[in-house]
Amino acid sequence: MQERRKYTRVPESLQVAYEIIPAETIKEYLTKDISQGGIRFLTHEFIPKDSRLRIRITFPMTLFSFEALVKCMWVRELSYSDDFEVGVEFIDLPSEILEYLVNYIKASLNIKKKEPSS
Repeated sequence: MQERRKYTRVPESLQVAYEIIPAETIKEYLTKDISQGGIRFLTHEFIPKDSRLRIRITFPMTLFSFEALVKCMWVRELSYSDDFEVGVEFIDLPSEILEYLVNYIKASLNIKKKEPSS
């Protein structure tokens, strides 16, 4: 089976805050994974496909955070809970943030390769 993803994803639990535009309230959850193209996270609310969101992602080890606009590409209700899994795509990330993401993902992949197998 051929991989359909455009970007490599790394499993990562980062704090993400989001608000659906137009903003009502900000909610905070953790990402499931991240790539230079977008993120996947869990939430307690249904987010309609094609919704635009404003997010803030925080990288705790470096204290780096950034805000971005994203588009909801897909949403799935989880069968084992009342949560939803959401995949969002970044919209027009500035080059310095994109560069940070690419470097972060490369470093994460290198660390995971060096970890002993369980």
